Amino acid sequence: MKKSILLSAVCIAMAIITTSCSSDPTDYLEDDANEEKLTLTVTAESEFTLNILPDEHNAKSYRKWESGDKLLLVTTNGSRTKVSTLTLTSTKRDGVSGEFTGLIPISRIVSGNVYRFFYMGKNTISKEELAAGKLNIDLSKQPGSINGLKNNCVWSGLGKIIVSGANANVEGSITLENAFSVVHFAMSTDDGTDITRVGMRGEGVYTAATVDLTSGKATGTTATSAEVDPEENVFFDEGATNFCAILVPGRTSLIFDAYYDGSYSDVVTKVPKARSYPEAESFVYYNGHKAAFSVSSTHKVAITNGNMQYVMPMTTYNTRMMEKVMNANTLIQSKNDKPFKITGRYTIHPGYYRLAPEQWEMAMPKNKRRENGTYTYETVKKDGKEYISPKTYRYFDLPSWGMIDNPTLLSATEYFRPGGSASGIETQYDFGNKLYVGTEKTRTMTSDEWDYLLPKTTTTVTDRIWVSGSTRIPKWAQCYIDENGNGTRNPGEQRGYIIFPDEMTLDKAKKVFTSSNPTFGTGAHMTKNATTYDKIKNSGVVFIPLSAYRPVGSKTLTQWGNHGNYFTSSYKGSGIIHVRLVQGTYVNPDPSAPGQGYMSRLVQNIN
Repeated sequence: MKKSILLSAVCIAMAIITTSCSSDPTDYLEDDANEEKLTLTVTAESEFTLNILPDEHNAKSYRKWESGDKLLLVTTNGSRTKVSTLTLTSTKRDGVSGEFTGLIPISRIVSGNVYRFFYMGKNTISKEELAAGKLNIDLSKQPGSINGLKNNCVWSGLGKIIVSGANANVEGSITLENAFSVVHFAMSTDDGTDITRVGMRGEGVYTAATVDLTSGKATGTTATSAEVDPEENVFFDEGATNFCAILVPGRTSLIFDAYYDGSYSDVVTKVPKARSYPEAESFVYYNGHKAAFSVSSTHKVAITNGNMQYVMPMTTYNTRMMEKVMNANTLIQSKNDKPFKITGRYTIHPGYYRLAPEQWEMAMPKNKRRENGTYTYETVKKDGKEYISPKTYRYFDLPSWGMIDNPTLLSATEYFRPGGSASGIETQYDFGNKLYVGTEKTRTMTSDEWDYLLPKTTTTVTDRIWVSGSTRIPKWAQCYIDENGNGTRNPGEQRGYIIFPDEMTLDKAKKVFTSSNPTFGTGAHMTKNATTYDKIKNSGVVFIPLSAYRPVGSKTLTQWGNHGNYFTSSYKGSGIIHVRLVQGTYVNPDPSAPGQGYMSRLVQNIN
């Protein structure tokens, strides 16, 4: 008998019975295209279960098929997995029942076997997905409307195919079930402020998921940021306040942030808060413990595993939902087909300092990365002063020394200026004062410590120099990251300095590079020392990327990839001293103009 497929159409609200799920046609170019074909016919009826809280009452609703709708049939014969397309050919019962037909190469079907049918908005299964056995689903941008849910959802079900001559039908009746759960919300603010967009985060919220081609079950793969984040949270269509959230089944605890016109500018002057981070996640480790680096004859430090970055402040209207276990193939609403009403309350999210996720990562726009490039930041005005725009940039890593409490202010006068011929160590404005690892503050190295860490000569043997017979070799090198693995640097591939732990041997240090016969210390050429992201991450070395710098009061970055400008905590005369890492060697102290914006790599004392 023909198969009647009951489609759990979570993508359609029960009141919108005239709305349908359409998909774009897809052609699959297969090596069995010239085989004899079977005509497979499937009769499909769409039905889904509606859960109404708080009593969890189950109801059913139907929706209509639309011209162009398709089903995808996944078959595996031996080691070959194939996709066949069935197209809607006719409807009955005013569109509730639809007949789908497609030509299937005969080698794909074994009569009596059970196969899985899929219906989904993207209506394609790539060769890479077939090989992995999983569909990749993007949940980061959700249309929110009931009509648009089909673009992110996946429905599937099993059916036994029976072959009779040149025709095939499905035995029995099954239901296509949505791999995801959907909850219908309507959000407003407690003071009537207009909402420009809504973001979602929290436990069990994912920006990406997979759906298994065998089981039809969804698994979250990329969790959304736990913090409010205009780049890494899940977002619904601009301006949407009545929306359906697509969730991976499992335990969830949802947080919603309603943005408004002043979300980014209202608190741009808010003083950053101090934060503490776990030790195991914050330092470079070697041989299972914090890597030690000598910065004097008596002191060693642990070096953080990423540059310091400032996370911008913002305000949203925020609300949190109680924890709930979500089930697949459900649409959850309030009574009478209405969304759950949620109200956001005005919430300030202060700025704070963090470590970059990787040693090579910088907050500068990635699409502008190029050697010797420039980039001009977008800005906002607040009380007549200019600030780096928190609406455009979530992170900023080139503040001026002295601006620890107001790091995005672009000022030609407001920065640390000791004046005269004074010199010493400045600790009040050290960015490490607001970035703790464990219970201890971090700090910026002094100018002398940088010199000891990166010896330019080998006249005096220290823990920062290898001795191999009569040869003395500094425990640092220059390099580039060979992203494409071709052994030749292009201008878009990042350069930087590698700093080896005190206890690392020279032989192990050489293995950090993919180039043969790497060179160390001053005079080396970066393009001769190739390495990879994996080798940096897994070897226990410190990587300091060549970055850029920002002239005093300026919103424009210059010398990207040419200059690695890093703060020290030493000062002399008119301003703070920085080190300038460049091709061949480095300049320390660098007597450039005070008030410029540089990067920071923080440390913590070991002894």
